[in-house]
Amino acid sequence: MRSAAGTLLPIVLLLAGPTDAQQYDLRNYGQEQGLPSATVNDLCEDQDGFLWVATDGGAARSEGSRFETFGREAGMPSEKVTAVFAARDGKIWFGFSNGMVAYFERGHISVPELPSTAPRARINTLVEDDRDGIWWSTENKGLVRYQRGEVRVMGTADGLPHERVFDMVRTTRGELLVATDAGIARVDEKAWRAHAITTSLPDPKTFSLFADSLGVLVGTANGYAELGHDLKPLPLNERFTGFFPIALKDPRVLDILRAHNGDIWMGTPAGMAHLSKEEGSPMLNMIGEANGLGHDLVFKLHQDRSGSVWAGTMFGGVSKYISGAFLHFTTMDGLGSNIISSLYRTPDGLMWFGTFGGGIACWDERRMRTYGALDGLTDPFVLALGEDRAGHLLIGTTTQGAFRLVGERLEPYSAAHGIESDRVICLHRSDDALWAGTLNGLFVSKGSDRYSLLGPDSLVVRGIVTSRDSLWITTDKGLYTGLASATGQSLWRMEQLPAVAMTDLARDAAGNLWVGTEEHGMYRVNGSRVDSLGLKNGLESLNVEQVLLDAVQNVWLGSKRAITFVELDELQERILQVRNFGPKEGFVGISTTRNASYLDQDGSLWFGTVQGATRFDPDRTSNDPNEPLLHLTELKLFYEKADWSPWCKGLDHDGLPDALELPYNKNHLTFEFTGISLSYPERVRYRWKLEGYDADWSPITATDRVTYSNIPPGDYTFKVMARNASGIWTEHPESYAFVIAPPIWETTSFRIGSGAFILLGLFGFVRLRERNLRRERERLENTVTKRTAELATEKERSEALLRNILPASTAEELKSKGSADAQRHERCTVLFSDFKGFTTFSSQMDSDTLVSELDHYFRLFDELCDRHGVEKIKTIGDAYMCASGIPEPTATHALDAVLMALGMVKAVENSNKERAEKGRTQWPIRIGIHTGPVITGVVGRKKFAYDVWGDTVNLASRMESNSEAGRVNISGTTYAQVMEYVEVLPRGPINVKGKGELNMYFVLRLKPEFSADGAGLEPNAHMLTAREQLRGGSGTASTA
Repeated sequence: MRSAAGTLLPIVLLLAGPTDAQQYDLRNYGQEQGLPSATVNDLCEDQDGFLWVATDGGAARSEGSRFETFGREAGMPSEKVTAVFAARDGKIWFGFSNGMVAYFERGHISVPELPSTAPRARINTLVEDDRDGIWWSTENKGLVRYQRGEVRVMGTADGLPHERVFDMVRTTRGELLVATDAGIARVDEKAWRAHAITTSLPDPKTFSLFADSLGVLVGTANGYAELGHDLKPLPLNERFTGFFPIALKDPRVLDILRAHNGDIWMGTPAGMAHLSKEEGSPMLNMIGEANGLGHDLVFKLHQDRSGSVWAGTMFGGVSKYISGAFLHFTTMDGLGSNIISSLYRTPDGLMWFGTFGGGIACWDERRMRTYGALDGLTDPFVLALGEDRAGHLLIGTTTQGAFRLVGERLEPYSAAHGIESDRVICLHRSDDALWAGTLNGLFVSKGSDRYSLLGPDSLVVRGIVTSRDSLWITTDKGLYTGLASATGQSLWRMEQLPAVAMTDLARDAAGNLWVGTEEHGMYRVNGSRVDSLGLKNGLESLNVEQVLLDAVQNVWLGSKRAITFVELDELQERILQVRNFGPKEGFVGISTTRNASYLDQDGSLWFGTVQGATRFDPDRTSNDPNEPLLHLTELKLFYEKADWSPWCKGLDHDGLPDALELPYNKNHLTFEFTGISLSYPERVRYRWKLEGYDADWSPITATDRVTYSNIPPGDYTFKVMARNASGIWTEHPESYAFVIAPPIWETTSFRIGSGAFILLGLFGFVRLRERNLRRERERLENTVTKRTAELATEKERSEALLRNILPASTAEELKSKGSADAQRHERCTVLFSDFKGFTTFSSQMDSDTLVSELDHYFRLFDELCDRHGVEKIKTIGDAYMCASGIPEPTATHALDAVLMALGMVKAVENSNKERAEKGRTQWPIRIGIHTGPVITGVVGRKKFAYDVWGDTVNLASRMESNSEAGRVNISGTTYAQVMEYVEVLPRGPINVKGKGELNMYFVLRLKPEFSADGAGLEPNAHMLTAREQLRGGSGTASTA
C-alpha cells in the first residue's frame, strides 16, 4: 500500500497541473520596449550574445533590455519575419512569410537574389549544414537549400512525409531532422533523400524538435516524445517523467527545449509548460498570462547562455523567465487584501496569511481559503498570527484584540484570557509560555490559559524573542530584556542601544541579537558589544521592517525599498557580503510590512509586502556564471555618426573604423559599448580607460558611453570592461586603438625646415639692425624705464577691473584677441533668486535706503559665490543670477549651486532676524535652480557683460517663480545629481508655462552627515572634503 500511495500522488499532481495563479519572476518586453510587433515568430542568440527576435513587424536585436529594430527602412524585403538563425560565420539569416531571405552582416542588411525555382511560401525554420549551405523549411513547399545563389528544393517526391515542414534541427551526430504534418524524417543530404522515421509518437503531426547530447525531443499535436540518438522512444525508466504521465492544459507542443539543468520546457497555446524535478519527483508547472506571461499562446522558446528562458508569444511580445526563486501571491490568488501583515505555517502544513483589511487566508499548496466577518473575525485588520498550546491558530488584530480559530469559526480571545489591550501587534510561543506584544505592554501566559502583564503598560511591544532563560522585546522606546521566568515589572532597557523606535528582531545560534529600527538601520548586539549596519554597509534603506534568519543563519532584512541578504561567516562574526533584492532581481513587492516574514520548513523565505506575499527560495536564485560579452557598438565624432573612410582602411567586424588616424582637429570622440548578460542586463556595470590620456580606470558605473574632448595628438587605446549581476568581470578588456595626428606645424620635418629658415633670416636681420639698435638703445632705455613703470601701474588697475567684471578666462581671451567666442557648456547649473514682495516694500523706501539694502544682500551673495566657486552673472532689480560649472567645467556644479542656495537662505534668515529685532521689514527670499546646457559669452562692443543663454536659464527662472519664500526649489535634473547629499520635499509634477509639467523638489536641508548646523544649511568638513574629491576626479572626459 505504501508503494501504491507513493506512486499515485505524483501522477495526480502531473495530471492536474497547478490550479493557482501565482506570479513568477517574468519580465515582458513588447512594443513599449521597442519590439516592432507583439507577435513573435522566432528567437535566436548570436555569437556576440545579442538576442534576435523575428516578429510580424520586422526583426529586432537586443542586449537584454532595449531593442534595435530592422524593417523595410533598414533594407528588409518584408516586415513579416517568420524565422531567424545565427550562422557560424557571424551572419544573421532571416526568413519571411513571402519565401524571401535576407542576412545581417557588419551593420547592414543584404537580400540575396533567389532564382525563380525558389518557392514563395512562408519560411518556418532556418538551419546551416557543414558545407555552409543554408536550409529552410516552408509552410507547404518542403525544404530548400541555398548556397552561393543556387537553390535546391526537396519535397514528397524526395521522400519527405509531407511538404508542410514546421521545424528542423541538426543533431549532435550531424544529422538533419525535420518535423512535418505527417511525422519526422531524417534528411540524407548527399543522396538528396528524406527518410521517414517510423517511430511511435503521440501524434503524427509534429511541430517542434530539439536535439542535444541526451537525445531528441519532439513536440506534437498531442504532447511530446523523448527519443534516443537512434530516434527510438526512450524506455520509461529513462524518460524525464519516468512512469508518471503528464496531461498538458493544451496538448499541442509548438516548441520544446531541454534546459541546461535538464528541465524540459514546452511552448503551448495555453502557456509555457515547465517540467522539473523536486526531490527526484517530476513536477509540472503551467505558466500563463495569469502568472505574468505576456500571452498564453507561445510560439517559440529559447534559453540564453545565462540560463534564462525566453518565450515568443502571439500577442504579448517576448517574456523572460529568469528563475523560480520568487513566487508572488496576491488578491488574484484569493487573498482578501494585498497588504500582508503576518505569516505563519501551522504543523499541519497550512500556510496562513494575515492581511490588513482582508482578514486571514489559508493556502494548502493548491487553493486559497479566506476567513472574515462571516466566520467571526470582526476586525479584518490583522497584525499577528500565532498558535496556542492546543494548536489553535491565534490572530492579533488592530482594534478587537486577539481571536482564536476553533474548527472553522473565530472566537474572541483577549478579554477571556487576560490580554488587556485591543491592539495585539505580535504573538510568540516558547517551550513553556505564550507571549503577546500589544499597544499596552507585554502579556505572558505560563502554565494556564490566563495572561498577565509583564513590565510597564506604557510600552508598545513590536517583536519578541526568547531563549531558555531570557527574553528580549523591541518597543517604540528601544530594546528591552528580562528573565523569561520573571513576572511583574521585571523588564529593563538595554542601555547600550539608543532609545529609538525598534521594529523586529531575531537571535542566531551564536547568541547575536539582530535588531531592526524604524530610522537607524540594524544593530547587532552580543553582550556589551554593539555593531550597527546602515547605508555605508550596503543596506538599501535605514528603515528595517523585518528581520529573519534563514536555514544557515544568514540574516535577511525587509525594508520599504527591498529585501537585503546579509551573508555571515561560519562563526556568525564577519559579514561576507550584503546583497539587495528589488524589482530588477524579481522582488516586485518592494515595500515590506512590519514583522511579516517567515522561514518555511523547506528553507524558503516568506516576506509580506504591500503588494502581496512573496516566497523566495535562495537555492533557486539565478547566478550567471559567464562573463558579459562585451562589444564596442559605436564610435561618434562630435556626438554624431561620421564617415570614417578618409581616415581609416575600412570597417572591422563590428562596423568600427580599422586603423583609424584622425587629424588634430577631429579630436572629440564618443565611445558607445554594451556588455551582454541577458538575465539581468540592467545590472551590468562598466569601467573604462583611455591609455595615453587617463591615468587610471574610471569608477564603476552603469553608463554605457563616454565622451573624450580635446584629445591631444598621440597614440591611444580605449579599453572597457564589464561586470554582470553575479559580480563576474570580463577577463580581458575590449580594446580599440587609434591615432590623433599632430598639425603640420608640430611635425619634426616642419620644425627642422622652419628652424633653418628662421636662423638664416635672423642672421641677416641681426647684422642689419645691430648698428641702428646701438644708436637707439640709450634713448629708449630712459623712455622705456619711465613708461614701463606707468604702464605697469595702469595695466594692473585695468586688469583688476576687467577680472571683476568678467571671468578670468574670458578676460584673457578679450585681452588676447579683442573678442570672446561663445562657449557651450553641456553641464551647468543656473540659480535665480529674488525677494518676495520687493515691489511693495521698496515703494515705501527712499532710493538711497533701497540701494543700500540691496547692496547689503548682494555683497553677502557675492561672498558666497567666491566660497562655493559659483560665477555671478548679473543682478536685475532685486533678482540675483549666478551659475556653476562655467566658465570652467566642474563635476560638482549642481552641488555647488545647492550649497550656494542654502548659504543664501541662511544669510537672509540671519539678516532678517536682525531686522526683526530692530522692528524693520524683513526681506523674504525665494530661489530656483535647474541643471542643463547653456551658451555663455560676451556680446556687444561696449560695456562688456558676461551672460548665459539657453533653455536651462528659462527653466531656472521658472523654478524660482514656482518657489516659495525661504525655500530652494530645484528641478528633477538637479535633484538627480545632489540626491545623495540633501533631504528634499518632492512636489510632484507642476505645470510650468510653456514647458508642461516638471518634477520639482524643495531642498529642506543637507543630510545630517553632511551638515555643520542643526538647520542643515551649512556644509561640514566632510561635505567640503567630499566635494573637493569630486572636483579632483573631474576632467574633460564626460558621459553623454
